[in-house]
Order: sequence, then C-alpha cells, then structure tokens
Amino acid sequence: MTEDTVEYAMGDTPSHGKVVAHIFPSTVDGDGDGHSPVAVMSPPTQYQSLSDIQADLAELGRLGVDDAYRVKQLHKIPDGLEVDRATVCVEAARDKRVLHLGCGWPPSPLHQELAKVAAHLIGVDIAAPHSARENIWQADLDRHPEGLPLREYDVIIAGEILEHLGNPGNLLKALRKLFPETMLVITVPNAFSAVGLEWVKRGYENCNREHTCWYSWHTLFELVTRCGYFVCNFGWYNGPPYIAEGIVFLVKPKEA
Repeated sequence: MTEDTVEYAMGDTPSHGKVVAHIFPSTVDGDGDGHSPVAVMSPPTQYQSLSDIQADLAELGRLGVDDAYRVKQLHKIPDGLEVDRATVCVEAARDKRVLHLGCGWPPSPLHQELAKVAAHLIGVDIAAPHSARENIWQADLDRHPEGLPLREYDVIIAGEILEHLGNPGNLLKALRKLFPETMLVITVPNAFSAVGLEWVKRGYENCNREHTCWYSWHTLFELVTRCGYFVCNFGWYNGPPYIAEGIVFLVKPKEA
C-alpha cells in the first residue's frame, strides 16, 4: 500500500504532518491472513521528560507555573492529516463486514453510504424499534453494551457516539471483549475546535445538549489506551490540525 493510497483512504491530501501508519491494514499486502504490520502510535516521545521539552516550555515561563506542573499538564499535539470524516468511514467499510454503532433511526445518510460499499452491514441505534429491520438492531450502548449483535466483523464504526455516553469506557471494554480482533473507527468532536472557542468568547457553548463530555487528542488517546486499544492512525476533520471540528482515531485491540 502506497502513501498515496493511505492519503486517499483518509480523505483529503494532507497539508500537515505525515502518514504514520497504514490506515486499513487488511487492505494491504501482508502475511496472507489479512493482517499487515501496523505502526503503533503513542504520545510523542520527545515530550516524556522535562529535558526533552525544555525548548518548548521556555516560552511558557510567563504563565508562572513550575516545571513539574508543565510536564504533567502540557502535551504536544500531533499534526496528523486533514481528512473527511465520512470518507474515512466509507473507505473503512468498503468490501468489509461492518458494525455501525449509532446508525440513526431512520438510518442516517452515513449509514446509507456505508450500505452501498460494505460487504455486509449491521446498524445499531437506541432509537430503532426492536424489530426495525433485519440489519438494524435496537440497543442501549450506555447501559447494555454487551447486547450487541454477535457476528464476525472486520470493522466497527463508532462515529460521534462516545461523547453521548455516561461511561464510554464500558462500551470500549465490551467491544474489545466481544470482538477482540476487530478494527475500530472512532470519531468525536474536538474540545479545542476554533468554532467552539469563538462561541465561548461570546458566552455560549456550541455543544449538543445530549453530550456528556468533550475530547481532545490526548484525552481520547488516554481513554482508548486504558480500555485495551492501541492507536494505528488518526486525523483531523473539518479543519486544520489542533483546531479542527473533530478527531478521527483508527484503533485496534491490544493482544490479551
């Protein structure tokens, strides 16, 4: 798989950063079983000690906080790619067996696009009737995440879901237990989006009333890592790195 293919899979041609991993390992040449080497992402190593980030911290001295605080609280944000959220999800689903969490009822435009390209697609949404359709299930991902339809899936898409849940870690842990080899595509709004910050300056929160939390790159990384996943790649959607509208993570369960 070439970097050009990777860039297409993630959406737009990146103007910042570089490709750090294959986007969808099962689509590239590998060892014959559908798996290929994946570059594991971790927090930038140059920021793991004070001596490594001294240059960056020097300009922050005016904040009046001590070095220990800075090391604990300040995290360099990776550049990543600028991507289109829908394109990432659609390309992840192409010719795959897909579980779409939060598919909407009636099915969302994204779910309809996934249905055009997936080899097999099952959607789940709390608003769906119990007997909606053969491929649409009703489930409460917050209270009963273990009640998902048990099938073999190549990809699970969790688009704009985690921020709605009271305990998103429960869902991620359930997914890892139920589907220990399945890739997961996660998208969430960015806590530090430029649009959101502009509203805050005016005394407003630009926030869905059903949301329970905000995610930054670091907090989403921390959540998925605690829940037993490693990050293969990520991107920023609807805007440039750091201040984009949202974040896309491609994660895979760690080996037990």
